[in-house]
Amino acid sequence: MRSVIPACLSGPASAEVFREKTGMAERLPASLFDLAENSDSLIAGSVGEFNAGKELFHIPRFIFMGPKGGGDTVRLAIFAAIRGDEPQGTEALVSFLQLLESHPVLASGYHIYAYPICNPSGLAAGSRHNAAGQDLTAHFWRGSNQPEAYYLEREMGVHRFQGVISLGSADILDPRFFFNGGRNSILRAALASPAMLASRMFVADAPPENTVSSALFPKEPQSDAAGFLTCTDELRPMPFEINFEILRQSPRRTQIVWTVNALKSILDSYRTVLAIQQNI
Repeated sequence: MRSVIPACLSGPASAEVFREKTGMAERLPASLFDLAENSDSLIAGSVGEFNAGKELFHIPRFIFMGPKGGGDTVRLAIFAAIRGDEPQGTEALVSFLQLLESHPVLASGYHIYAYPICNPSGLAAGSRHNAAGQDLTAHFWRGSNQPEAYYLEREMGVHRFQGVISLGSADILDPRFFFNGGRNSILRAALASPAMLASRMFVADAPPENTVSSALFPKEPQSDAAGFLTCTDELRPMPFEINFEILRQSPRRTQIVWTVNALKSILDSYRTVLAIQQNI
């Protein structure tokens, strides 16, 4: 039983809430609220709000409803800035949604649930941890009293996503994936390998392609964060989980291009996997 349950379960949010923030990554969702006002595909809102000290924080959520595909609609969740010192994921996710708005066919068959600021207090402070000094990756599905974990767990429990993706950064030489999908090695290879290559395709300073295989699936986990969003028996059916990390020291534009290309590839690859399964 949680010792603390956030009092407001569905706090309102608007572009103004984020425009008044000082950091660029915090202000970026304001552009998505503006975009959603005149969009037939993008829905803007908030999963909730909470107080940290004297400040009220919101966790924004954007839902992009792609055109109808050939089968059942796939619900995919993308989380960014779970650690507040990783704003690159926020910027990349905003760019990805803007891309989908201008080219909705890329999301055919999908409803994309996007959470660009999962740790708003940490992002505001430029801190890995939230305002309570906690690394949120260690708080999912453990009865945590951290409001951010509570809200995001609730989203996963209610919407029953087929897949979840987290965007982060690390001091590494090459983009890398952690894949959590049980023993489904076929799905892992079908999604992660093409996405790894796609993330590098248009980046001039990407490392040589022959480094992909060594960085793609480490023999030993290189991060305690691997699989942290789905480490529970409460999610049925269990979604696949991808944790995508990019080089923190790369130019900002490089990181965004890497991530957006990887996300595009995952949508395309998973759509192909489902089509094959339906025809078997």
